[in-house]
Amino acid sequence: MAEVNVKLLQSWVGRERIIIEKVATGAAVIIWDPLQRKAASTHLFITDEAKLEEKLKELLSQLNIGDDSSLQRVRVKIAGGADVAGLQIGKKFVNILINVIKKLKIPVGGYDLGGNVTRTVVFDPVTGKCTVHFLVGGTREI
Repeated sequence: MAEVNVKLLQSWVGRERIIIEKVATGAAVIIWDPLQRKAASTHLFITDEAKLEEKLKELLSQLNIGDDSSLQRVRVKIAGGADVAGLQIGKKFVNILINVIKKLKIPVGGYDLGGNVTRTVVFDPVTGKCTVHFLVGGTREI
């Protein structure tokens, strides 16, 4: 299976296995459409709620998700928001992100938020399996 690495501030839409490394204070956001077996993903850190909303709408648009019926079939998986510097910046960012996800009514399919460890996120859009690998401390499926 083909793979794609998504770096900070990059986005990707497709059926390839997605790898997002070095997720710390920011977040890996993956919107999965199981019907298309396709995902839109990004690694971001945006504290402006309007810009964050715009980015999530862009990802939905790239998946051709527009109306409420198609929105109900997708699932968002999010990982990140670590407090790596002791300043609670990740927590503040994640709160903004969760508010935007709720506002847009995107169903959440799994998450791994907070803590103080950098992670790598691996997602397979064919199966929907999302695995979080911690820099220190193992692996978790979300």
